[in-house]
Amino acid sequence: MKKRIFASTCAACCLLALAGCGASGADGKTDSAAGEATGWTDGTYTETATGKNGDFEVTVVIQDGNIASVTVGDNQEDMDKGGVAIAQLPDKIVEAQSYEVDAVSGATITSEGIKSAVAKSLEQATK
Repeated sequence: MKKRIFASTCAACCLLALAGCGASGADGKTDSAAGEATGWTDGTYTETATGKNGDFEVTVVIQDGNIASVTVGDNQEDMDKGGVAIAQLPDKIVEAQSYEVDAVSGATITSEGIKSAVAKSLEQATK
């Protein structure tokens, strides 16, 4: 009897865990806290990012409620590491319409700085 109760409990937990992996809305989008596009206020938002070699500005342009562009300003990041993140992440963020993209290997600090600045910009765009 105890084995049956245990097995039933395990099965229920597995089902609940799998249900949590599904999309939260009919369109598959979640709220902006998770970084998904939900119709941000159009405008240009600039935040400061911290990279491995110092701070730099990241500008996010919202157009028609979507992320239209992400640009990184003047910086002191190494071209072979942080520079790769600066070259790749903005396009990935625009494509995903989210700051929740994978960091560039070997450029984690710069990647996280860019993602954090974009997240702050999107917070501004939701107010």
